[in-house]
Amino acid sequence: MLTLRHQRHRLEPRLPHLIFIDGHYAATMQGDQIDLPVPPGHYSLRIQCGGRLPLRLLSRLTRTQRTIDLSVSSTTPLHIGHSATTVTFRDRDRLWNILFDLDILAWLVSLFVTFPPTYKIVSDAFFALWLVRLIAIRKRYYRLSTD
Repeated sequence: MLTLRHQRHRLEPRLPHLIFIDGHYAATMQGDQIDLPVPPGHYSLRIQCGGRLPLRLLSRLTRTQRTIDLSVSSTTPLHIGHSATTVTFRDRDRLWNILFDLDILAWLVSLFVTFPPTYKIVSDAFFALWLVRLIAIRKRYYRLSTD
């Protein structure tokens, strides 16, 4: 038996996660925990959230389906013995997400209150750094630990 637990912050939304075992789709995790009947053995476990964004304008011009991969995932080797195995995962970007949420809140306040012009420069630079970091860690987004 394989148990997967998502250790999320209480304010994080519950997004579905796709579970792949040895590259094959196994289940969709809707909540914070899922139990999967898996026989003992060595496996490759991948947890993925997100998907592909279609580029309709390019598809019409080139007559091919073009997409941008916006998913975040992590893959780890996993040994499942005869007893139950629990894998806990959480986001690597917890601190960055809190800072980004504060930046969004400040942006909403700036609609009603005038901030100095340096706020816009700092906010845009922070967004650019956050986006570059998210793209850089996209394939190892979650921290996985086995109990």
